[in-house]
Amino acid sequence: MTETFPSDLVRKEIAELPDYNAGLAQDRFKAIYGIECRAKLDSNESPLGPSPRAVSAMQSASAGVWRYPDAANTALREKIAAQFETTPEHVIFGNGSEDLIGALFRTIIRPKDHVVTICPSFGLHEFGALAFGATVTKVPFNTDWSFPVEGLCDALASKPRLLIFSSPSNPAGPVITEDEFRTVVAAADPATLICFDEAYVEFIAPEHRFDAMAIMAELGKPALTLRTFSKAYGLAGVRVGYGVASDAPLIKALMKTRNPFGVNALAACAASEAIDDQAHLAQVVQQATHERDRVAAALAAKGYDCAPTQANFVFFNTGAPAKVLTEALRAKGVLIKGWQEARYETWARVTMGSAQENDIFLDAL
Repeated sequence: MTETFPSDLVRKEIAELPDYNAGLAQDRFKAIYGIECRAKLDSNESPLGPSPRAVSAMQSASAGVWRYPDAANTALREKIAAQFETTPEHVIFGNGSEDLIGALFRTIIRPKDHVVTICPSFGLHEFGALAFGATVTKVPFNTDWSFPVEGLCDALASKPRLLIFSSPSNPAGPVITEDEFRTVVAAADPATLICFDEAYVEFIAPEHRFDAMAIMAELGKPALTLRTFSKAYGLAGVRVGYGVASDAPLIKALMKTRNPFGVNALAACAASEAIDDQAHLAQVVQQATHERDRVAAALAAKGYDCAPTQANFVFFNTGAPAKVLTEALRAKGVLIKGWQEARYETWARVTMGSAQENDIFLDAL
């Protein structure tokens, strides 16, 4: 068939973007490899799934799906605002936190703007900037996997439009300390927006936790913190995340660039119940933290170098192109994610599944 798609129709910035390295769905895995998936450990999903209360809420709400959901997510915004001791005008919900990352870039990034992040990093922190013609400075972790505070402060001297990074870091897992965070935030110019991605915050040990929004407010810096229900809350399939901003006008602007009905009615009901079921959350966190310590120790015993992690995954150096190992594991029905970012092509990330799944991975390895 003759191609009719004009070669210059897609913007150059989009055409040159790398493909997003998403996990492989189990039905697609079986269709491609012809075997059952024995351990799906490539997408940081919770093996315990969502709270039963969240599932029940979705079942009850399903009868009303012929109506559009509340575009303002009023009930959810009020609940999160109360937790953060702020007002609903400072809170926004989206179709996963990725939706809000996209909305943020659409809202503030212009061609030739400068964005700073860390390396390795969550791909969308970089890709969103590149899509709008911005330049990205990627500051690598220190050799001991501590956060590159000095490097970040040096990069902030150029007054970038945006600083965006996660803690615990995805894909590596280390956390920034409160003192380090204060140093970085203090170094940022008031014209630089700080986006702090806390997708894995629930897995952080209590002694490493701090109130990032309070620190950014204390230091008077424009800020947005992001969280998600996809990881610890086990709602990856329904897609719901949220952001809390230092300034209500930023939320108002983000509302204009996200999908107005980005959070579907089932997701909204599930998220509300998930927040209230702290017992289920505690069980998820307890299992994940126990397994990450056990699996990291087992990998170290096998001679693999692991990054210190406070998330629900372990990042380890395979010693060779990671795609070779990940493909060999797929032949055994095991899915992990080989990293593709420059300088880290030999590293792979394995999600903490059930104890049985993790043992299958270790045996296959």
